Amino acid sequence: MQELVGRLTALDAEATETLKVISYFDALIDGRAGVDVLLRGAAVLSGCAAGFHAEGRTRRVEASGIVDTRSPGQHHRGADGVDGWPSQPFGDDGKAWIERDGAPHANDHMILERLAIALDLAVDRTSPSAVSRRAIETLIDATTTDEARIGAATRLHLDATTPYRVLASPASHGHIRPSAVIGTSAGPVRVSLCASADAPLPERAGVGVAARAHALASSWSSALIALRLTSARAPVIEADDLGGLLVLAAAADSSGPPTPDVIAVRELLRAQPQIENLLDAIAENDSLRAIALELGLHHSTVQTKVAHVTQSLGFDTHTPAGRVRLTLALALHRLATTRFD
Repeated sequence: MQELVGRLTALDAEATETLKVISYFDALIDGRAGVDVLLRGAAVLSGCAAGFHAEGRTRRVEASGIVDTRSPGQHHRGADGVDGWPSQPFGDDGKAWIERDGAPHANDHMILERLAIALDLAVDRTSPSAVSRRAIETLIDATTTDEARIGAATRLHLDATTPYRVLASPASHGHIRPSAVIGTSAGPVRVSLCASADAPLPERAGVGVAARAHALASSWSSALIALRLTSARAPVIEADDLGGLLVLAAAADSSGPPTPDVIAVRELLRAQPQIENLLDAIAENDSLRAIALELGLHHSTVQTKVAHVTQSLGFDTHTPAGRVRLTLALALHRLATTRFD
């Protein structure tokens, strides 16, 4: 790195300074520097105050290198200290900033980028919530060893004989209990654990089957399927209530192209997105009167709408077999299209 810096000095002073910033923060990372050291380095390099906010914690260092011990509410900007200043996100909810007023300097972006990377590592190394997050990730990973799961369960103070359930929710739906964000085929999903059936739930969630701490990988897979099957009509689904649909849904992820029923549902929803609640009501109810009561529509209006749906789908939704076909088609459609980005 030093040789490269030397070669660039004669060519491009700005590029040289950029490499120095990278080299500086790499050295701090290698030395496992704490957050105050990282912020002080960013403040010295940028010539202005630097700070970060993550997991309810705010820290700030003046341009002089002095740590600001005031509470977040005493800053003259927003509660997280960042309103209007150049900033860079990191981790689940972290944000680093430098307090540059006016035009940015040439290396502000690089300083922020490297500061955010270094802070992400430092916070993850020292934060109690990071320890819990890694323990949850270990427990739901089917490839980890029994010994690793036992250690993770111990760190979370889980009882070996108590059944727990994995809760899966969109990553943007934060909640109080320790959690981890997992990347999935449906986008980032927040994972947490609960032991009680009446535990508070996020507004949208999949609740996995009950399992003991060493077997929570199965609860996680069922919770994710349940979450992917949620809808505006059913924002919370328990995997226990899915029955055989849970097995079919698990198999559907590795199946081939969509069936004709799924294609028909997809085309109908593409043409009329607002009709999804009606499709759910048709699948759940065995009479037009029940559908009308649920949706708050007149009987004759529902009759017309159901006739249109039946014609569009190409099968009779009045029969038990037709409602099963519609239920499966809706489920397979959601599994294939639901995203939590």
